[in-house]
Amino acid sequence: MKRVLHPISALMALSALALGGCGEDDDEGGNQPPPPSRPEDTGAACETAAECYPDVIDGELRGEALCLDEVRDGYCTHECESDDDCCAAEGECEPGAPSQVCSPFQATGMMMCFLSCEDADLEDFPDYADANEFCQREASRDFICRSSGGGAANRRICVPGDCGVGADCAADGDCSGDLVCVTGFQGGYCTRIGCAADADCPADTRCVTHEGESYCLRTCAAESDCSFCRATGFFSTCSDAVTFAEGEPTTVCVPP
Repeated sequence: MKRVLHPISALMALSALALGGCGEDDDEGGNQPPPPSRPEDTGAACETAAECYPDVIDGELRGEALCLDEVRDGYCTHECESDDDCCAAEGECEPGAPSQVCSPFQATGMMMCFLSCEDADLEDFPDYADANEFCQREASRDFICRSSGGGAANRRICVPGDCGVGADCAADGDCSGDLVCVTGFQGGYCTRIGCAADADCPADTRCVTHEGESYCLRTCAAESDCSFCRATGFFSTCSDAVTFAEGEPTTVCVPP
């Protein structure tokens, strides 16, 4: 069994180093964005499919309701054959809700309704910094915008991403693979501890050292990379104000 590690002083100091120039958040997360709005039932949290689409009359949904367990807290969607099947039933979607498309999902061989994050559909949501923030706010913190594949039928949709390093956690079991949960700061942080070089860290992470400890931190190009898979109020900050074990400095998601 893996241990839950608690290097509190070192990681708190690491966070303070990166965030020293920023104002403090209030109890509700300061200027952090609100949680996902989920204006329609596709994307709602669930444990079973029976909890999904409660406002749709039985038999009216165009496709079997599903609760995806690949997403933490579950994700309501339903099977479909074409885009016309999404938001087709009365009570399924609210007016002005983000556009949905019918898309394949992973290797299931099934077509399901997902939020579209194609450029044309994002034009109605100019307040979001990028497509990933749109997916996090309108679908789930665990979602990213990516290609559905399929060649000429390719779509850009909001789908679950690999949380990996940087995800929030309460215990090791909340982290993927061999990552451990460092609980010495708000929200926890999934990482690998004890790296000596970047090669010791998973892809898209860097080895950072501080006060005799070393940690793998997720690299980032935007703040949405650091709010990915983290609860509102516990977002990491995209910063280069840390000490890298090797190589040129870049920006990484520093825990709150």
